[in-house]
Amino acid sequence: MRIDRIENRKAFSATIFAVLLLATPGCLVRKVAHIHPPDQNPPQVATLAQLVDKINAWSAGLHTMTATVDLAPTAGSVYSGTLTEYHDVTGYVLLQRPSNIHLLGLAPLIRTTIFDMVSNGEEFRLSIPSKHKFIIGKNTFHRNATKNALENLRPQHISEALTVPAIDEEREMASYRVENQSRRERKRYYTVFIEDTTPGHHNTLSRIVWFDRSDLEIARIQFYEPDGSYAEDVRYSNYQDFQGGVHYPTHIDITRPAEDYDLAITVQNAKFNEPIPADKFELKRPEGSELVDLTAVKSEDRPVGQ
Repeated sequence: MRIDRIENRKAFSATIFAVLLLATPGCLVRKVAHIHPPDQNPPQVATLAQLVDKINAWSAGLHTMTATVDLAPTAGSVYSGTLTEYHDVTGYVLLQRPSNIHLLGLAPLIRTTIFDMVSNGEEFRLSIPSKHKFIIGKNTFHRNATKNALENLRPQHISEALTVPAIDEEREMASYRVENQSRRERKRYYTVFIEDTTPGHHNTLSRIVWFDRSDLEIARIQFYEPDGSYAEDVRYSNYQDFQGGVHYPTHIDITRPAEDYDLAITVQNAKFNEPIPADKFELKRPEGSELVDLTAVKSEDRPVGQ
């Protein structure tokens, strides 16, 4: 008899629960969230020729640049030594096409020089006053990453990111495809693959240019070395219009896997295509600094592409 009463009680409870589900569903559900995807404009459409023209127009439209910038390690950066003492570094960039660049980094508040570096396209000079070092070397030279990431900085890496190389139709070939990101990002891109087709060599991937299809702005460029190794990843955002009709990103993130450093550049103000005196791209060795000549190849170093 006791077992029968228990079974009857279970059956009665199940019946009551079923009635509640059917009769008063609103009382059992605390809240219903209706999730709507974010409003998005239809992705813009462009041909390969139009995308190539946009790349070349950026390159051709930038002759000189004088800018005040903020420099900062990005999340996950392995900056070490002096630079880790600062959350933000005030920087000054002087850029002159095709290959001159001068980048100066100053500590906040006290305004002392953290680093000072120049490149003429063939060689670079880098001064690190806190380490009493003055480093010189060829732009084509690659040195394995050092413990102090300041010594891994190369002005040509930054110059390449800031200027966006044009596509040389005589020795380069471009192709493209559509890329769809994850549902969460809800981003669509065109990716333009640029290959080096120099006669007598195998075709090698030089760089990949990503266009955000929401506005057809360049969102990212991935650079590769002649040996196929991944050299640099640059991301662009927050485009603004500057005097002289220059449309330019105000936030640029640079990642150099081989040299083991990341650098975020935020443009505070900039002037474009105004003359810059030639002596602004000269850098003399500070008195008493140690000369580090990277043209003297060591066993642990290697030229790029070898």
